[in-house]
Amino acid sequence: MDKKLIETIISGSYSLVLHIVLLGLFIIGMDSPSTPHVIAQPKVNIVQATVVNESQVLQEMAKLQEFEDKKKQRELDRQAEVDKQLKETQDALALKKKESLEQKKQAEKEKQKRELKVKQEKEKIKKLEQQRKLEDKKRLKAKADRKIEEDKKFKAEQERRVAEEKRKLAEADRQAEERRIKEAEKARKLAEEKERQAVEARKRAEKLKEEAARQAQREEADRMIQQGLEAEFAKEELERSEKRVADVVNRYSEIIRQKVSRNWSKPASSESGLETTLRVALLPSGDVKSVSIIKKSGNELFDRSVRTAIYKAAPFTLPTDLAARKKFKNFQFIFKPE
Repeated sequence: MDKKLIETIISGSYSLVLHIVLLGLFIIGMDSPSTPHVIAQPKVNIVQATVVNESQVLQEMAKLQEFEDKKKQRELDRQAEVDKQLKETQDALALKKKESLEQKKQAEKEKQKRELKVKQEKEKIKKLEQQRKLEDKKRLKAKADRKIEEDKKFKAEQERRVAEEKRKLAEADRQAEERRIKEAEKARKLAEEKERQAVEARKRAEKLKEEAARQAQREEADRMIQQGLEAEFAKEELERSEKRVADVVNRYSEIIRQKVSRNWSKPASSESGLETTLRVALLPSGDVKSVSIIKKSGNELFDRSVRTAIYKAAPFTLPTDLAARKKFKNFQFIFKPE
């Protein structure tokens, strides 16, 4: 409203100034002096001057009007630009306000989500803490039970080691005694053989002295006798070796059986009188290479328990005798608990 009033006042002021200029020019034209000698000429000149002045005034007025119109147009353009900027500012403020509201709503949602997540985390932590306490309680109980069981096993292992040491000492003494007896027997047989050979040599010498003519026949007979004796001796030596190996194998088989029995746990469903036959392969160290059941007892739990006991009883003590040791590389093991 003030703006329109100012524009009206400015327009009125321009019009007033224009009229004052025109009035001034008119008064000047009226007051100009004239002479009687050249009445007509001055009048013409005055008329022409007046016309020229009005034309200039009109041109000035036109210029002023054009200037005014341009000024008004610039003002209108400026006002339009101001209105446009104002609208853009208002729109931007409205958008900012809308975005602020959206951000506030989003922030509220995020806050609710965070609060819900915190609540869930607290509940989860509480449950985990309860679970941890329960696990700690179970672990402590299991640890105590395990300690008791380990003490029992340690005591049993100590007793087993003591018994095993005693057994090893007894076995070493027995083996030493066997070696002593074998050496004595060998020496005795060697002496007997030397004695026999000496007797035979004496007999052959006597026969040679008595039967010079039949020397070739007696020599052939002696050779055949010698071969027979050597064959007999080799046969006896083989039989003794086989018997010795068999004795060693039987002793160590019994040792293995006793060790397996000590490590065997009778299944609850196992009845008496069961017997199973297994094929056992041992490594040179006495450890078990493989165990397979070749004749089942009819009770699967019993068969599996014997197989497990063999693995638990390893490593086994093997004989130093190579021939006997080879027997345990892959042997048949019959287990029948007493």
